[in-house]
Amino acid sequence: MYLFVEACVLLLLTMLYWLNRERRRFLHGRIGTVSFKNVWHVARNISYMLCRRPVYLYDESTSLRRGCILYSIHYGLWELLPTILSHGGYDVGVLVNRYAEEKDTVTARLFDNMLTRYRSNSSVEVFDRHDALGIVRFLKQGGILGVLVDGCNRYSKLTKIEKLARVSNVPLIPFAAYRKNGYGVVHIGCDLDRLMQRNPMEYMWFYRSRTV
Repeated sequence: MYLFVEACVLLLLTMLYWLNRERRRFLHGRIGTVSFKNVWHVARNISYMLCRRPVYLYDESTSLRRGCILYSIHYGLWELLPTILSHGGYDVGVLVNRYAEEKDTVTARLFDNMLTRYRSNSSVEVFDRHDALGIVRFLKQGGILGVLVDGCNRYSKLTKIEKLARVSNVPLIPFAAYRKNGYGVVHIGCDLDRLMQRNPMEYMWFYRSRTV
């Protein structure tokens, strides 16, 4: 089943890559001739996330605690962080963008609903950027919030998340989720820049933020 899903996702992303000339030029301008290699890696990661394949928690600095913000970028298997933490007994929330905010179309609303259902599995609470009071309350009650900070550049939203951490009086900790030796790993307290240098094709280079 997993191999079938992987083949379908690879085919779909390849079609979207060739049909969307604007996004193809955007990707090529970022990473040049290895752009299709990036699409292939991202397709494999999306397949892994869709099938909710096994992931293991690795806390390098033993810094994971109740009441903190975990931040990352669109790298590897980022959507699998909430699943492993909720299964570990933590109260987990994620901060998301809403596609329909920028372009209120049927497709955008359907995509938002699909992502919300996927993310809400395993008792994960989904917040949007307008629910600042609810997020602060959630953090002060010991919740762990996962957020992605890349947009127009790798850390374009980090300043706002740093402010949120100060207001909530909680630590801000980097994480990454990626495939290693055929398995998924959620790495708490990692060096995101070093991971990017080591395996740049794991990043979704064709991602472009809808809000900054």
